[in-house]
Amino acid sequence: MQKQNDQLKQEYIWTKRRAFLAAVNRFYQEQRAIGIENSLAGYLFAFDWLQFQVHPKYRAEVLEISKNPAHAYLTELLLTSPDRAAFVQSYVVYWHHVQSAESQKGWVEERLSRCQGDVALLVQQVLLDWQEKGMRPCCSKEEIQKARRYQKMVFQEILGEEDQQRLALVDLLADPGTEKEMRFAKVGMIPVMACSQACRHCMFLWRTPLKKVADPSSLYAGVNRLTHNVLFTGGDLSGEISGFAQAIASMDQVAVFAILLNGAFAKSSTATRQTFALFDRVVKQRPPQACPTQVVLQISFDEFHQEIVLDGFGRLKEKVPIAFIANIVECAPHFPQIQLSLLHKQNALNFSPDFFKYGVFGRLVRELERRGRSVQIVEIHPSARLKSHPVRPTQFAPLLRDTFFVLTDAPDHPIHLMSSTIDAYGGAAFLDPSEYVAERDLLRRVLAGEVLEGEQFDLDPMVRFDGQVSLFSAVHYSLGNVFTDGEQRVLSRFRKDPLLRALGRFDQRLLVYYGEIAHDLDKLLQVATGPHHLFHLLTERAAMRLHFTRRLIKV
Repeated sequence: MQKQNDQLKQEYIWTKRRAFLAAVNRFYQEQRAIGIENSLAGYLFAFDWLQFQVHPKYRAEVLEISKNPAHAYLTELLLTSPDRAAFVQSYVVYWHHVQSAESQKGWVEERLSRCQGDVALLVQQVLLDWQEKGMRPCCSKEEIQKARRYQKMVFQEILGEEDQQRLALVDLLADPGTEKEMRFAKVGMIPVMACSQACRHCMFLWRTPLKKVADPSSLYAGVNRLTHNVLFTGGDLSGEISGFAQAIASMDQVAVFAILLNGAFAKSSTATRQTFALFDRVVKQRPPQACPTQVVLQISFDEFHQEIVLDGFGRLKEKVPIAFIANIVECAPHFPQIQLSLLHKQNALNFSPDFFKYGVFGRLVRELERRGRSVQIVEIHPSARLKSHPVRPTQFAPLLRDTFFVLTDAPDHPIHLMSSTIDAYGGAAFLDPSEYVAERDLLRRVLAGEVLEGEQFDLDPMVRFDGQVSLFSAVHYSLGNVFTDGEQRVLSRFRKDPLLRALGRFDQRLLVYYGEIAHDLDKLLQVATGPHHLFHLLTERAAMRLHFTRRLIKV
């Protein structure tokens, strides 16, 4: 147990050091880009970051990255200052009294001169400037609560009065119809909207309650007619595995069944094998006329789901332990009909071969090695587009997107790892930009009118178990409820809805229409991390969805 605790501490310190350097370096680059050369701002950023991100008993070890004796005073201030004001005051006093020709002293003396030597006044001015420019690296509890209330309001508006008015307008439109039965590339199914992990990047700060139907058979039957590809998602589905098995058994026209889990079910090798065996048994029991079947077990696996945090007693723990993921990786080769896919959120490591040595993948490799297993990388596929490095945002390069690896004693059973971007929904809006790969350049290109193959708002349906139907790219955008509106009316809306088509092609008329009744478009353009995120933001409010639909029908 002590060895495991020591290993967790080592990983925690390494991760925090790397994150600290990344955040501070990005901050300095952004300041220089706008012509600001102020060392105190960077140090104040560092102070705030440490206060929010690192437990006090580990801050000294995190700061051991600096071996420069000239920075010893700064390390002392970062560790001992009780708050921002004390930090700034100590910084000003230090440089005021030290004999030095460095620029920091010159800056302090110049600012003190403006304040007629009043240190308290200078501290007040620095903190006010810091607050007004919003340069803090982390959010307050009040800001998170405000965002949670906003998200709750957004979800409570779904299928409310304004949405019903919008859908009534869509229902009046002529249905273009189709000679063939309507089909989708994929359909998502959401049995629950719940998760106990509360990962920092999660798009859900508030999860709308979902009252399930007692028997989802009618939902399964409806989706069975619409697609060959089904994804179960919505949160931690560890308690919904039997329902997923029921879907495999009953949906004979579906070829690919995927389920997204966070790995919490794999607490032991026995529990892991029981889950794999259940899926394997159900696949083998499908009727002879059923489609050939593949089960894809998608496991969230990244620096957020496997983050090392402190519990209420100050002890280090992993959100979802790496050992659970190792249990899954070890089990997968024994069940060839089940494809294991680890889903990873892109970060700075994706730009480097160090991805396989450090971070969450390196931790997995070391856990497997501890068990006497070794890993071999068999395929690496870079991203099709160049992407901006999160720590050095002006640097563009391809990054590692898809990887296949094997356990060396099971070379015929590759395991897939896929990395994807994070958009600033929910909790991710409060992440430091150095922690994830954003798509700001893609947004710029879309707004410049470029047509990029394969880049579009995902309009495939998400079906909740209470009957509500939304979209893969926008869970707040509802086409109705199959139980109250009927399946055919909901499908007709998919064919007729003009706003749906506008979203699908990132129609920039929506920016104009948005500005007709709202005054924060510039803010949305500033915070949007990519085109999908921007158009998600544009449509979050029911009143705006109604306005868009009215304007598009009139055009």
